[in-house]
Amino acid sequence: MIDVKPQDGMTSAFYPWTEIGGTISISRREERQNSGEAALLKLLEKKTMQAEMSMKSKVNQQLLQGTVSSSTFVPGNSAKDLLPLGYFLRYAPATDPTTGGNVGNIAASTYSWWRPKCANFASGTAATGHAFGLAVTTWAGMKVGLKRMWNHCSRGADGSGPNLVVMTQNGYESYESALDAGVRYMDTDLADLGFDNIKLKGATVIWDELVPDLYTGTTALTVGSAFFLNTKFYKLVIDSETDFITTPFIEPENQTAKTAKVLFMGQATVSNARKNGMVSRIDETLAA
Repeated sequence: MIDVKPQDGMTSAFYPWTEIGGTISISRREERQNSGEAALLKLLEKKTMQAEMSMKSKVNQQLLQGTVSSSTFVPGNSAKDLLPLGYFLRYAPATDPTTGGNVGNIAASTYSWWRPKCANFASGTAATGHAFGLAVTTWAGMKVGLKRMWNHCSRGADGSGPNLVVMTQNGYESYESALDAGVRYMDTDLADLGFDNIKLKGATVIWDELVPDLYTGTTALTVGSAFFLNTKFYKLVIDSETDFITTPFIEPENQTAKTAKVLFMGQATVSNARKNGMVSRIDETLAA
């Protein structure tokens, strides 16, 4: 007999689009001071680059930190911003976010298959809902713990594991120091683009100064954190016609200036939470 009952764990996740905008304004005075085609084009390039860099910085902040509500990381701006990593990969995985609704409109508090893999590196006892706990006090222990989290995220018939790990700077440097004593690998493609990185099994490891403290629920670091991302199931979905596009310049009737808009529309999404993970309570002062 074949079981034809609907399987638990297959449903639709819904995520709202987020829009981010910036402006490029050029006054008539600036136009005249930079008269000549070459000078004007250079001014436009600089202002466009400045606007794009500002928006990309804002996107990075929204994705890595978001805002803090009741010691959890949620989308800011009345839940209109991009969904941050801490919204998906929470310290308490069996609970739902305090702002922005359930992840993908699915309750992790009800469905265990919609929970990420979590661990803490300060105690050998696993916290509630965590895959494991490990007291990490040495570089060698850091290697063991990070590999164990990668393996936990790789479980399941799919077999794929995280391919990107984002850590705090000090945590990254501790893992880097642990590798310096042995064989060290890196992603040469990312290195060529200027990203300092090292490898962890099948994942590229990088650091970012905006990675928050997931344990204490603050952007200021007391202990470190690491996000384990499987980009087969975690994606930043971007509207193909609103990917940092620049609109034509328009001159309002009441101003002697022209303004163009730089527009972005997208959203961070997860389609299989348990293939992604987070580590918290990483000692930021490991020295050996």
